[in-house]
Amino acid sequence: MTSTSWVAKLWDANSGKHMRTLCGHEGELSSAVFSPDGQQVLTSSLDGTARLWDAASGNCLHTLDEGMVNCAVFSPDGQQGATASYDGTAHHWDVCGKCLQTFVSLE
Repeated sequence: MTSTSWVAKLWDANSGKHMRTLCGHEGELSSAVFSPDGQQVLTSSLDGTARLWDAASGNCLHTLDEGMVNCAVFSPDGQQGATASYDGTAHHWDVCGKCLQTFVSLE
C-alpha cells in the first residue's frame, strides 16, 4: 500500500501489480493500515475523517468523522478500530462505523 496525497494505492505484493486506488479523502492521508485478515483497509486523513474500505472492491464502507486524524489502527481481531486526532481526542469504533467511546486528553 502506498499513499500519494489524497489517495491510497493497493499493490499486489507478489507481482508488484497495481490493484486499486482508494479515492474519497479531501486532504492528505496520514495513515493507512490493513485489517488483520487483509479484507479491509482503514485510512486516516487531515480532511477530518477516517475511512473504512473493502480491500477487494475498493468501495468505502464507512466514513468516520472526527477532526484532523493523524493515525488509525485495527484491533487484533479486526472487529474494532481506534483513531487519534491532533486535537488530543481518540475514538474507539466498530467496523460498522459506530463510535463506541471517545477519549479526551486532559492536557
